Amino acid sequence: MKNVKTCKKLNRTLTKWVIDLHGKGYINDFSQINNQRLRCVQNCEDFSITDLNINVIDEAFDQLTQTYKYIHTIETMDGDKGLLVVEALCTPPLVN
Repeated sequence: MKNVKTCKKLNRTLTKWVIDLHGKGYINDFSQINNQRLRCVQNCEDFSITDLNINVIDEAFDQLTQTYKYIHTIETMDGDKGLLVVEALCTPPLVN
């Protein structure tokens, strides 16, 4: 059984951002498939990062994993909104 103190040890900045952004309609969760594609966890729909509006909101230290995480907002072409929290920046490649 997990230590209760470990489970309660959350990063306040990260948690504050997630709660605030959920209140602004960013309710879906996205996961990174690879460096070119993301998946919406709620409906399993895959997206190319070039088809998404991705904004980096902040970087926060995650005390549970002892790593820094970037908080991204994601907006699809259909108007769905969500969050991506990962250890690296997720941005579409620049077009030359």
